[in-house]
Amino acid sequence: MDLLFAADTGVLSDDCLFQAAYARASEERQRKTDRYRFRRDQCASLGAELLLRKALEDFGVRSPVFSCGDAGKPYLAGENGVFFSLSHSGAFVLCAASDCEIGADIETVRSADLRVAKRFFREGEYERIAARETEAERNDTFFRYWTLKESFVKATGRGLRLPLNRFEIVLNEEISVRQNEDSRAWFFREFDGVPGCRCAVCKADAPFTAELRIVNIRDFL
Repeated sequence: MDLLFAADTGVLSDDCLFQAAYARASEERQRKTDRYRFRRDQCASLGAELLLRKALEDFGVRSPVFSCGDAGKPYLAGENGVFFSLSHSGAFVLCAASDCEIGADIETVRSADLRVAKRFFREGEYERIAARETEAERNDTFFRYWTLKESFVKATGRGLRLPLNRFEIVLNEEISVRQNEDSRAWFFREFDGVPGCRCAVCKADAPFTAELRIVNIRDFL
């Protein structure tokens, strides 16, 4: 079973809705939210947990207990067989859940600094970005690579311990990864539907089958 939700957390800028979301959040999520300086980031933090709780309920998990791995990746304590990944960019949050290891990333497409790609991406990835004819195409390709690469490092559980230039995303009809970091089979999917954003999911061992569902945060309060 696979699930993928996205939502605009801008509605939580309403103070009543924000307080309702905060009251429903776990103590750990409340502490994480409090550490953010800007309200937009606070709203995204609360919205991410609301989406996660919705996904877990669909999996039949009613009282989740969370822990963190060595690289800081959160997971569910106990043998429940549910894996998840959260991401946010701007006002939008993304939540993927599956019965296999999974990583998801969302990024707002904006002006890309190609020096970042040259320094942190593989040479072939950088060259493909730089070869695009227009700035808009270069920006879109940069964030296409970025979301795919981030989804992979999240799925492996390595996080920042796996440099982005240690593996290469191959953009053929079927997206794949060249790497020597993890022997499992990895499957990628990209999703449209979130305005101005790139979204990607990486899953271990089997293709990701869910379609993206845009949901309304108000429905979970």
